[in-house]
Amino acid sequence: MPRDILHLHIPDFAVAVARVIDPALRQRPVALAPGASERALLQCVSAEGRAEGLVPGMAVRVARRLCPRLTLIPPDPAALFRAQAALCRLGAEISPLVEPEIAGRLYLDISGSRRLLGPGRDVAAHLEGEVDRQLRLSGAVGLAGNKLVARIAAGYLERPGVCDVLRGSEAPFISSLPVSVLPGVGQTRASLLLRELHLRRVGDLAALSLDDLRLLFGGFAPLLRQRACGIDPSPVSPPARTPEVREQAFLPQADNDDEALLATLARLVEGCAYRLRLRGQGAGLLVLTLYYEDGVTARRSRRLPNPASADTILMETAETLFYATCQRRVRLKGMRLACQELGTARQLHLFTEAGGELSPRESTLLQALDQLRQRHGVDVVRRGRTLLSPRLEG
Repeated sequence: MPRDILHLHIPDFAVAVARVIDPALRQRPVALAPGASERALLQCVSAEGRAEGLVPGMAVRVARRLCPRLTLIPPDPAALFRAQAALCRLGAEISPLVEPEIAGRLYLDISGSRRLLGPGRDVAAHLEGEVDRQLRLSGAVGLAGNKLVARIAAGYLERPGVCDVLRGSEAPFISSLPVSVLPGVGQTRASLLLRELHLRRVGDLAALSLDDLRLLFGGFAPLLRQRACGIDPSPVSPPARTPEVREQAFLPQADNDDEALLATLARLVEGCAYRLRLRGQGAGLLVLTLYYEDGVTARRSRRLPNPASADTILMETAETLFYATCQRRVRLKGMRLACQELGTARQLHLFTEAGGELSPRESTLLQALDQLRQRHGVDVVRRGRTLLSPRLEG
């Protein structure tokens, strides 16, 4: 059965989301940069900015000199998270096989659904229209027989629309494009191809024998030749869903004060622990993700000796995890705590070492607190430590 793969691409995703929030940013050169330092590097540049000569990775002071009317905006991981989740929801309305790539990119597999959804081109146009109508984001959709060519097709368009590559013509379609469109061929490898072999186009690369390519690229040669021929057998793989309980929070203002950050972490732990106890389960693995204000994400995990749901046991492990994960001097914008490897919780000691048993009085205390939360809401009783946390965003 021929495959029909869609690839949705929202160009300059961070800037596009910022423009949805603040329409005054439209039709102006805008770039994303962390902090207020003149040495900070641009992370995302609007089309108007690129027209002025700005590129991602350029220092702010150079960008300001090239484009005095440039508007700089800070990273907003919370908004990007919500926007990416909204894109995934729209994709899931069309196909159960949705694979998010980096922010602003999605793959959908609609193979075999022509009778239900109609021609692939119509599905692609529908997706593009819904993204524009519901999210006010403009994007391009590539449609082809595999993920590689669908991705290249989406990037081929210079304006929002649909690029449909006929099945069986994937190789001719990409043959006239520059070699840099192929994944794995960055500036260094493209320069090597041009310098050593005078190759500029994908078709020239596909015409080379595998032995010739091995001389330049070694073990990467077979995959590179496969890509140059427009072949990509990789499936659209939705993210693996493992049972977990998670809580996340984004700070109204980036912060690097340990007391405030640990108070925020305590709120996450408290929420996770309460939900674990409602399920009658405990967490065997904690995964902490930190979102820095410059857009960098750090993630670490730590296993517990036994599945646990007591606040203090989880907080002890989460705090150790926090100090192991938070290694940069950049301020944090948000964090997420996921409890995985769920199992039957052993009631471990509440106030002393991890691994002891909870006393009957301590178990009774936890049950009483949970009953209060069920009756009057989660916020009716909280640990004093969490009160240092600022008011959190969703």
